[in-house]
Amino acid sequence: MRMSFGLTFRAAKGHWMVNISRQCSHGSIGLFVPPSPPRDPEKVKELQRFITLSKRLLVMTGAGISTESGIPDYRVLCLDCGEQIPRAVLQERFEALNCTWSAEAHGLAPDGDVFLTEEQVQSFQVPSCARCGGPLKPDVVFFGDTVNPDKVDFVRRRVKEADSLLVVGSSLQVYSGYRFILTAREKQLPIAILNIGPTRSDDLACLKLDSPCGELLPLIDPR
Repeated sequence: MRMSFGLTFRAAKGHWMVNISRQCSHGSIGLFVPPSPPRDPEKVKELQRFITLSKRLLVMTGAGISTESGIPDYRVLCLDCGEQIPRAVLQERFEALNCTWSAEAHGLAPDGDVFLTEEQVQSFQVPSCARCGGPLKPDVVFFGDTVNPDKVDFVRRRVKEADSLLVVGSSLQVYSGYRFILTAREKQLPIAILNIGPTRSDDLACLKLDSPCGELLPLIDPR
């Protein structure tokens, strides 16, 4: 499994929503949710107060909310014509081109990658765009890639306009999202985090909740 990172944006009820999604190249992980401790009612009340007191709340969301909401977390893109196809459709083409291909992985890397021999890699057939024959890549920003500068500037402006920041469903391990936390910290904005498991910014947050997004957020009154 290879993880990657992407950004999408929308505005809702006067609050800017920034979706920072880590993508999974093994296909959709559906409604997979990691185990979490029992919900703390007092922390839920604290989150409600945090949101109620915010006049210009910036919300950054990641795969923790995307996958629970049924948003496909992987879509392969043609670099020539821009055609997009679902991962499931591409999987069928992979299997048709490599019906006799098989390989045993030689170890597992910390990021989930597996080690294959050069011969195994070279013998694997990668499909091209069915529309124009161009090269395909996941429609995400990989580790090491750069995010579109216009999108980065857009989020920076939203951070400058905000009076508080809420992170939902992101571990913030990738700098593409973590840098906005640092910007918020420099502005001395209060930061709250809703994410199962530790994040890169737990020590910068005034409130941290370890609960599934889909269970906790419906309990919050956004007004």
